[in-house]
Amino acid sequence: MAEYQLKLSEHDIEDTRTQTMDEIFQFINSMDGRPLAVITLDSEQSMLWDQEGEVDYQDNYGRQIIAQVSDGITETLVIRNIDGLPVALASLHNLEGWQGIGIDKRLRFEIASMLMNDETEFE
Repeated sequence: MAEYQLKLSEHDIEDTRTQTMDEIFQFINSMDGRPLAVITLDSEQSMLWDQEGEVDYQDNYGRQIIAQVSDGITETLVIRNIDGLPVALASLHNLEGWQGIGIDKRLRFEIASMLMNDETEFE
């Protein structure tokens, strides 16, 4: 019988979570005060967004959405799933173009709260 090798993370899980939240918070701060579009995926897109496999739905949908909101006015973007939870954020940078950050399933509710993600905020 082969010996099983444990793969232990070099980083404390809480440290990793804190670092991820800091990155997302910095990204959100870079979006502050800039023209925003909020896109809500339909139920099929929401289901496929997190699906892993041969097709990278996040990349495909993300590119389609960016093409639709690239109107010369919109500079920031929140992509939400059917439940209204953020699945990705994107921001237009002059030199690099659109830059995005995905939101892990485990952090979506917390990020939604951070964004004050309630329908009245975006009307």
